[in-house]
Amino acid sequence: MPTTMYSMGLMTAPESWRAIRTIRAEPQESIDHVLRSDTARRREFQMALEQAQQQFAAAERIGYESRPLNLFYGLSQAGRAIAAGSRALGQGTGRQWQANGHGLKFDVGVPHGIRATAVRQDGVTRDLFSRVSIAIGSRLDFNAVEFGAAMNQLLDYTMVFQEHEGYARPLTGVHIYNVPSFPLDVEMLIPGLTSGRDTTPGEVRALLAPYPALDGLELAVDDAGNVRWSHNEGRCFLIVESIDGLKTRDGSGVHELQGAENYRRSAVLLPRAGDSEGSLRPLMAWWVVLYALSMLARYAPSKWAEILSLSDSRIASRIEFLLDSALDAVPDLLRGELVRLGEE
Repeated sequence: MPTTMYSMGLMTAPESWRAIRTIRAEPQESIDHVLRSDTARRREFQMALEQAQQQFAAAERIGYESRPLNLFYGLSQAGRAIAAGSRALGQGTGRQWQANGHGLKFDVGVPHGIRATAVRQDGVTRDLFSRVSIAIGSRLDFNAVEFGAAMNQLLDYTMVFQEHEGYARPLTGVHIYNVPSFPLDVEMLIPGLTSGRDTTPGEVRALLAPYPALDGLELAVDDAGNVRWSHNEGRCFLIVESIDGLKTRDGSGVHELQGAENYRRSAVLLPRAGDSEGSLRPLMAWWVVLYALSMLARYAPSKWAEILSLSDSRIASRIEFLLDSALDAVPDLLRGELVRLGEE
């Protein structure tokens, strides 16, 4: 049963895969044009998505010990389908759609613990991670991102494990209704701050620095120059000067900040990834997480067993949660990216 407003809007794995199968049978204009122009791309798109669905079905039936292998392989095949169906790759673009290699590295010895171990880009340019990132418009300049930072970009995770872990997390509650006039005060929850005490804009700005969507927005202050708090706990106001600072989603009339991302039908502000000035798209944040877990399961099974031990590993239950959540979250996000791809 749904327990939060967020969970009430989610698609289940069967619903997402049915939607994906419909896209395969009835591709939108952009994808259809690409696939009709190249038989090899059409075959790759269809078979890779079929393999992705079968791998996720297999992952649901096996234990955590092996599940990352099926999940990441399934996501990788889905990525091949995205590359095959993208107009941003292939003929006339100067960028090949076929991929060679992962494009990522992860130290399976996790010498400083799994959270602090980084997933790194390996500097190649024709790998699968970069092909998919180009196709969906995700950042490719992050260099390295700690596993803990990547898992804390996943809204499914942060909604359940709400205590702060030392990493920037998605900011939610950024919907704006009935835009009357400008400048407009936008109420924003600021993690880590308590309403009612005098707080300088500098203190709040430091907490908001990881979020590129908030660059350039001023904080509302009171006559004393302190942050003006909402009557809702932990929330203050950011000032949007004009309609250019907002966008509408899906023709619904619901306004969002210009830099908000859509994470499974929830508007979120995502933190910068690694050295990048922008954030990873949610599907690619899952890619980083599942890549790391699959490398551990495949190449360091004894270390993987330690991490999964509920009696010895304080992160074990959280890893289990990620492996459970991926079964529904990744197909849902994949469906969304295929829809976007078809609308380009």
